[in-house]
Amino acid sequence: MIQSKVDSRFLGTIQDSFHGLPPMPGPVKNFFMFLGAALLLLLIGYWLKKYGVKKLIYDLLKKTPLGIHIGDEESEGRGKGLPKNVARNGEPWKVSSDQDILDKLVMSRSQVDVLVERSGQRSLAAVVNAAGVESLDVVVTFKDLVSEGLLIPGTQVKCIFPEMVRDKKKVNAFVGLVKSKSEDKGMVLTRRSSFGFIKRRVFARRKVADQRYIKIKIWRLESEDYDVDFILDNTEPDILIDNRKFHTPNASVPQVLDISKGGIALTGTFRAGGNVISRNDKVLLCMLIYQPARKAFQPHLIYAEARAARSMGKGMTRLSFQFMRSLKIPPRKRSTLFKGQAVMAMSLANPERE
Repeated sequence: MIQSKVDSRFLGTIQDSFHGLPPMPGPVKNFFMFLGAALLLLLIGYWLKKYGVKKLIYDLLKKTPLGIHIGDEESEGRGKGLPKNVARNGEPWKVSSDQDILDKLVMSRSQVDVLVERSGQRSLAAVVNAAGVESLDVVVTFKDLVSEGLLIPGTQVKCIFPEMVRDKKKVNAFVGLVKSKSEDKGMVLTRRSSFGFIKRRVFARRKVADQRYIKIKIWRLESEDYDVDFILDNTEPDILIDNRKFHTPNASVPQVLDISKGGIALTGTFRAGGNVISRNDKVLLCMLIYQPARKAFQPHLIYAEARAARSMGKGMTRLSFQFMRSLKIPPRKRSTLFKGQAVMAMSLANPERE
């Protein structure tokens, strides 16, 4: 009984001491409120950065009884907005075997570029999607047949797909043969090599910053039996690019976009009454390139093939050509391929006279 009285007196003293504390000042109270709010915001920001807003929303929707089905992107090895061949962290897929590579190609229906060697360089024959695997055969479906005539059964092809990483080395290609091809079912490619790495572009492209340095004339060829002299003397080009004072890029003006040892890309307009150029058309391409060291234009005459043709509206067309072989320029035409060729060279050699 005595002990309980002592305890109650002691507890009462402690309680009275708490009641005796002065009230918290307003500024101090506000400081602690702001501090708590800041800590809460930092914590929310950390959660959003780590998990992402979409993932948090998806997780919440999954737990609701509404029956909403949200696909788990991470289980597919990629996030929304990322290429099909990369994991969620943005890195290329890591693979451990040939079968693993094939499984990922089929699972993601990856795009595969099918290329054929001709005229000493690669030509894109088709863009396909991997659809299945049967032993060494890879079944693909057509996405874009660029040059169907190149895909004859028995033809050797190089197939380039999005990069993957195996044993810390990049792999993106294999060599195969066209086993079979059909219009509606696609194509079967038989692998003839292990997986390796092939550079997607053989030649480096160079942008044309000053359009005065390059001139282009293009004629569409009706057949393989053509007369260079007759075309140059008697036929107007279907496309002409000859910018005399054009310096900076301008989408509304015909121009050369880029050029390499293997081809050229440009935007142009077709001459009224001239031939329209489409993919796979053969063309005669006359080109003048200014040589600063010589202070003169160097002429080139090239047999080429149109690899892409796309309308851009307002009469403009974007074209790309693959160079097939160089042709001999008639000596009497070297200095007259373009009007005012010598004057143009002098103007570029002496810009202060402009």
